[in-house]
Amino acid sequence: MQPISSLQNPTIKLVRSLADKKGRRESGLFIAEGHAMLERAMDTGWVPEHVIATRPPHLWDEVRPLIITEKLMGELSAQNNPHEVLACFRTRLQAHPGKSGLWLALEEIRDPGNLGTIIRTADAAGAAGIILIGDCCDPFAPECVRATTGSIFAVPIVRMKPDGFAQFAAAFPGDVVGTAMRAKQDFKRSYPADCLLVLGSESRGLTDAISKACKQMVRIPMRDGVESLNVATAAALMLYQAAR
Repeated sequence: MQPISSLQNPTIKLVRSLADKKGRRESGLFIAEGHAMLERAMDTGWVPEHVIATRPPHLWDEVRPLIITEKLMGELSAQNNPHEVLACFRTRLQAHPGKSGLWLALEEIRDPGNLGTIIRTADAAGAAGIILIGDCCDPFAPECVRATTGSIFAVPIVRMKPDGFAQFAAAFPGDVVGTAMRAKQDFKRSYPADCLLVLGSESRGLTDAISKACKQMVRIPMRDGVESLNVATAAALMLYQAAR
């Protein structure tokens, strides 16, 4: 069969729409690119709705790939050097966070690249999952998915409104630890196995409401004159300290 080269193909039009939040919201799908990313999806039990490739990939038996030209793949890919294969998966959010293990909560994180890096780090540190509080960016945006390098398929993600999170934090059986530059306690301490870490955005930190939901506050020491750490770096420090 001749590879598809037309942008008017219905599946191609669907894939192109997933670059926008509206398209992902209406379809419930997102894109992941590259063999390594898709192998992680396969290993964690995800099956795509569509597979698009420039040559037949040896991945899922359940899904017949749509073979397209390299030029068309360049139109679909968000990367400068397109991969040979991409796939569309159904977005998956967990309804409720668990009450055990190491959880990371993020309030109003807006940068998808930072969020993707945090998801990757949470996976590496063995976190149970991530809670997105309030107006956070889309974890299934292409930039975020790419930055996770496949961890988007392994880390449970929950969205919560601030009041719902406050209720959850109050009932959480372990430590609920927030970060603040003016906190007195250093983050280098022991944490229990059941722990909820709470970080805010770089620009404003945690809101008062979410700070009050934390049982303890800690700070990451910095030299005078440094305004703040990148939130992905702060999350990595907190996660690995807690995972010890």
